[in-house]
Amino acid sequence: MKGVTMTCNSLLETLETLPGDAPLVFETPEGEIGDGYHVTEFKLAHVTGIDCGARLSNWSEATLQLLDGQGGGHMPAGKFAGILKQSIAKVSGLGDAPLQVEFAHGNRAKQIYRLATPELSAGRVLVGLRDTRAHCKPALDRKAALGSSAGCCGANAANEAGCCQ
Repeated sequence: MKGVTMTCNSLLETLETLPGDAPLVFETPEGEIGDGYHVTEFKLAHVTGIDCGARLSNWSEATLQLLDGQGGGHMPAGKFAGILKQSIAKVSGLGDAPLQVEFAHGNRAKQIYRLATPELSAGRVLVGLRDTRAHCKPALDRKAALGSSAGCCGANAANEAGCCQ
């Protein structure tokens, strides 16, 4: 399952190409989310942040929150697509923002995951959820500009890198 930057629109477009009656199964590195899971909400946040280089940035992010299931079968992909379509229609901008998932097995210590592209496998629509991690934006920008593994954080950080000031 390849990880991509998924949006609500791209998730909906993909789901609409797959069998609507197929069970929709989300899977984290720890295993499948329990059948009978509940879509608690889709939310859209507008964020303003300041990074370690004192650079301000603004962005939007969408979040799907899932409550672990207690049995009863996985939701059909078509039903989930209907909920998603209705949410996109009612929340302006939700469809275009990068999408992440909040979830915790056993409904403990919620984590944030990125989504892989849904795939049909053994009659089920499988959506892989991958762990996320913190990162230094100036280091990523520097790495991209230099085409190397150069970083700027840590004891040997160079001030000209634009971070950790």
